[in-house]
Amino acid sequence: MLPRPTHALLVTLALVGCAPPPSVSTPPTPAPPRVTDARGVVTAMHTRYAGKFFSTLRFKQNTTTTSSTGRETKGIWNEYIVLPGKLRIDYQPLTTRSGVLYTDGRIHSFVDGKAQPVQRGWNAALTLIGDVYAQPVDTTLFQLDSTGFDLSVFREDVWDGAKVWVIGARAGDSTSSQFWIDRDSLLLRRIVMRDTRGTRPTSTDIRMYRYQDVGGYPVAFDVHFHRDGRRYFREEYFDVQVNTPIPAGTFDPARWAASQIKW
Repeated sequence: MLPRPTHALLVTLALVGCAPPPSVSTPPTPAPPRVTDARGVVTAMHTRYAGKFFSTLRFKQNTTTTSSTGRETKGIWNEYIVLPGKLRIDYQPLTTRSGVLYTDGRIHSFVDGKAQPVQRGWNAALTLIGDVYAQPVDTTLFQLDSTGFDLSVFREDVWDGAKVWVIGARAGDSTSSQFWIDRDSLLLRRIVMRDTRGTRPTSTDIRMYRYQDVGGYPVAFDVHFHRDGRRYFREEYFDVQVNTPIPAGTFDPARWAASQIKW
């Protein structure tokens, strides 16, 4: 017969039975690498939204063109986007069959249903508001470089009260091609495109305002275009739809008029 356990032994066993399990230390989540260049900015944007961004976007927009004398001309455009790289704009009234189509690095313009000479190039705004989240980082960097941004120039700044990264221009330079990315939301806030009109160099300053949630995705509803220190064009979106099917033929330049969507 085993000896009866002593009081001291019972207390020891109780303490052992109630002892908490050994703690397991959880390694801290590493902080994201500090962004110091264009690749870092584009990588951060892509990482945040890859697989979590809209794949299609369709909307109408009220347009206001303001002349140098202050006269305003109103219009309505229908727009369709499929990421990456496809944008169609139909000018109302649709019976004019006029508009522009961006696809596969080419720009197709149509007047009264007739195709104009094709131009090569990427729509930098489309690259930065959507394509960056849907295509490889190297593809985005190639498109931005070929569009004229100096990707070696990087700085931090503040825009409309928000901290931003600026690629393409040093402080005080408001005319070189550059883009401004919100450091918190990783969305485009501003893009400046330098161009030549005739013999005169000019810069178009595009500013994105009023981002709103549409079906869980961010969309800027108010876009302002500035040139020579004044706003000359404005887009205000309405009837915005995300991830609704858009027929592939919509982006076929050979079927421009036949593939027009009436809505």
